[in-house]
This record gives sequence, structure tokens and C-alpha cells, in this order.
Amino acid sequence: PLGRYYSLEIMLSNASILRKAATTAIRRSMATEAAHKPPLNLYGLNARYANATYIAASKSNTLDQVESELLAIKNSATTSKAFSSFLENPLISRDDKTKNVEDMLKGKTSSVTLNLMTVLAGNARLSSI
Repeated sequence: PLGRYYSLEIMLSNASILRKAATTAIRRSMATEAAHKPPLNLYGLNARYANATYIAASKSNTLDQVESELLAIKNSATTSKAFSSFLENPLISRDDKTKNVEDMLKGKTSSVTLNLMTVLAGNARLSSI
């Protein structure tokens, strides 16, 4: 019986230590997240992509670069009929669009922009650019 009490006491002590560590980790992550929080509260499906991209760019300190890259992609979609057609064509498979986007952007854009565009391609959301 005494051995059981002792092991229970150790488990409770360990649980207390783990709880304190978890609480500290949560506080630190909340402080970090607050530093990278988007300045606007956006909601909806497109907002999820926008918020995730903003946070990733903020954490990698590439906000200005990602913004200029996305504006350039948007401009290309507006001015190039072929590029616009590629983005909007539902007959091109998601895998083909993802591969084409990677081929077009890899080494020319930041990893954040490349990741956003490949995710959009994989989720059939390129037409929303």
C-alpha cells in the first residue's frame, strides 16, 4: 500500500510539472502568435489562405516580398490571357496545375508564395487569385 501511495505522489508531482510546462509553452506561443497576427480580422474560406500566408510571411520576415510577388501574379493574371485561362480552366487536373505552378515559380518566388500557390492549385482555388 505504501508503494502505491508513493508512486501516486510521483505521478501527481510529474503531472504538476507537465501542467506548468504546458502553461508556459502556451503563454509563449500566444505571445508569438500575437506578434504575427494579421492586422485585419477576415473570415471565410479565402481568409484562411490569406491569414495563413500573412502569418507565414510575418514569421519569415518576408511580408513585403510576398506582397509584391502576389501583386505581380495578380497583374500577370489580369494582363495575360493565357495565364488567366490556365488559372481558371477546370479541365486541367489539380496535379497538373500544382506541377505547372511549381515549375513556373520555384526559384523565382519566396517559399511562402510558392507554398500558397501550390496549395491553391491543389485545392482548385487558383481562379480566386
